[in-house]
Amino acid sequence: MLTGAIGAIRIGPRGGITGLDLPALLIQAQALGYDQPLLVRLLPFAERGMVAGAAKLQSDS
Repeated sequence: MLTGAIGAIRIGPRGGITGLDLPALLIQAQALGYDQPLLVRLLPFAERGMVAGAAKLQSDS
């Protein structure tokens, strides 16, 4: 779901990923018929991993 939701990624002023637009992702999940209560629990973990991974990539370069 996240790979198709590029517009739901929040970008900071320096171009780094700061998080996800969780309400927008839940609206998309509803439209696609996904289990929203499950996504409410899982998306924050995906968000943390994405932000940490992006920060690591920026610090390595």
